[in-house]
Amino acid sequence: MRVISDTNALQAELRTGRVDMAPLPTSLSPDAIKLLGQDPNLQVLQFTGSNVNLLTFNTSQAPLDNVKVRQAIAFAINRESMIRDLLLGQAKIAHSILPEDSWAYTPGQKYSYDPAMAKKLLDEAGFKDPDGDGPQLRFSKPLVYKVSGSSVSARQYAGVIQNYLKEVGVPVSIETAELNTLFDQLRYGQFQIFYGQWVGGNQDPIFYKDLFATSEIPTQERAARNRSRYSNRELDALLDEAVNTYVREKAFGLYSRIQEIVSRDLPVFPLWYQANMVIARKNVGNIQVNASGDWSFVRNVTPGK
Repeated sequence: MRVISDTNALQAELRTGRVDMAPLPTSLSPDAIKLLGQDPNLQVLQFTGSNVNLLTFNTSQAPLDNVKVRQAIAFAINRESMIRDLLLGQAKIAHSILPEDSWAYTPGQKYSYDPAMAKKLLDEAGFKDPDGDGPQLRFSKPLVYKVSGSSVSARQYAGVIQNYLKEVGVPVSIETAELNTLFDQLRYGQFQIFYGQWVGGNQDPIFYKDLFATSEIPTQERAARNRSRYSNRELDALLDEAVNTYVREKAFGLYSRIQEIVSRDLPVFPLWYQANMVIARKNVGNIQVNASGDWSFVRNVTPGK
């Protein structure tokens, strides 16, 4: 096993045969993966994934403290186009942060690409198009969109989302930061929109409490995972009941209600489930990756000769 952080070096090692397999190479762009698939000595395999890419909204700051603004942003983004043109089909639209094969999955409220609906919601939220023939900017200053500076794909997605939001009158300023700095900014609420990925641990809905309970809002003294700073007392009660319910049928009803509330209030907007990609030499066999993308599959791989 080797750690190769440089993407160009990884591609070169695969092509020369000094690396037999690159499981889940998230540092490689979809274009790079597709290009490697054209190498006669390599195979590119795609498996359904459950890791979810999402936007987190800071619900404690205006204008994102208005649910209609958050919903408008969701309607303004053409995820189908992004998956087709940017991810080259290496993803699937997510309507929940739970994967579709989870026992508790329900989609809740869905958001399709509908810029007219986005504009209508912004009007209702009090952010009207200045002259009615847009796209005119509805806010006096841009929303701050935070992204990791080390991720080429994340910066690319941010630029496309920025353009979609501009079309409905929402200005966005993209700011990059080193990962540790970014996590500190998220902890202290120093952002408005954050693009990130939830990796692993989302098969069971118990993590909804980590993400959305009022008690999990980060503080100066405590790092926690409710980075959207979302607070809903009705949801808090449902989360407390759900995590202490051991009859699955009853728990399903509770988590269905929880997902309905979260999808309506939209503290986070699920974008897509990233496919689990594997690049390997063609003589490496029996590669089967499960949706969570863990490395347990490696034990069954048949090595090349």
